[in-house]
Amino acid sequence: MKCVKINIILNKNLAKSVVDDLYALGIHQLFMEVGRSSLLNVNAGFTNILKRHNLVSYPVEILSFLVDEENETAVLGYIAKKYDLRSPGKGTIYSQEIDVLHSHPEYSGVQETHFKRKYTENFFHQLVGITCVVQRGEGDKISRISLNYGASVPATTHGEGSGVRDKLGLLRITIPPEKELINLVLSKHDTNPVMELYIEVGKLDEPGRGIAYVYPIKQGIVNTKISRSKTDQAASLEQMVSAIDALKGGMEWRKSSLEREATKHRDFLFDLTELNLICEEGKGTELTEAAMSSGAPGATICKIRFNSLDEDLELRRHIREICKMIVPTAKVQAIAEELSATGCFEDDAKAMLYSLPVDKAFTYRAKEIKKRS
Repeated sequence: MKCVKINIILNKNLAKSVVDDLYALGIHQLFMEVGRSSLLNVNAGFTNILKRHNLVSYPVEILSFLVDEENETAVLGYIAKKYDLRSPGKGTIYSQEIDVLHSHPEYSGVQETHFKRKYTENFFHQLVGITCVVQRGEGDKISRISLNYGASVPATTHGEGSGVRDKLGLLRITIPPEKELINLVLSKHDTNPVMELYIEVGKLDEPGRGIAYVYPIKQGIVNTKISRSKTDQAASLEQMVSAIDALKGGMEWRKSSLEREATKHRDFLFDLTELNLICEEGKGTELTEAAMSSGAPGATICKIRFNSLDEDLELRRHIREICKMIVPTAKVQAIAEELSATGCFEDDAKAMLYSLPVDKAFTYRAKEIKKRS
């Protein structure tokens, strides 16, 4: 089933208000994940220009839910307008087209909304997302990349890796399971240089260091408040840039210093799909092993909350796990069938499996040793 996934990243203090609004609009099921966003702490004064600025982090909530394409722009427009997401620092909102492959009946799937009037907004369409998964403690230096170059504001979440660390045992590398996931939405024109910096700074070309992958985004608004600083001007630099973005209808007008970054020849992976399996808490590892038996190389398992209003509008909150797997597209059907055979879409695990395309990815791959004749 094709549908649209709406994602909202905003300050934790605003989350309850947004959730209440979504419930009022008819969105009675949504997922919530705790994370953090970072910005540069820039002090005033010319002497501070060349200094390496500290990162300042603050808690965010990442909300996601499913709607049909007909209601996509209306929901995006309503939230963006009411919470002024065009102003730097307010948050990020974007949509993705996904394919729900299997689902337990508990999940209502596409949700119908009701508006007294349709809300419209001029969203950016030349956007992509990049997720970089690294070992815990490495996330800040990855987050700093997009902030230093003024691309956009990242959001970091936490998870636990499985699968890959077992395969690297022959290399005698100890890989801790704790992971950080840096999620970034940015102009597609900055994709290649940001990926290059992720690979270089994160040392992703070394075994066990992590993976970065690019995925398409339909439309959205990006948080561009990259620094916290005092100014005597009527408007901050971020506010002026945001205003020009709105006038130009996109972010591609910018001539970022990212363009000067030399891109090395990299052996990227293509023909990939991101599989997301949402299941009951404690079931993720078992189901990931089943997926690996059919071709999944591994997974990163994160904790999320599933909020659902029942028929009497009583709120139910459940802890769930989401298992994120980057797999060859040719393996998707076999993995889905194997998961279904485990009974994970029945009452025990209450799982939902959905997919979205991956444009390209990069991670360490052992070079094949050619046999001497």
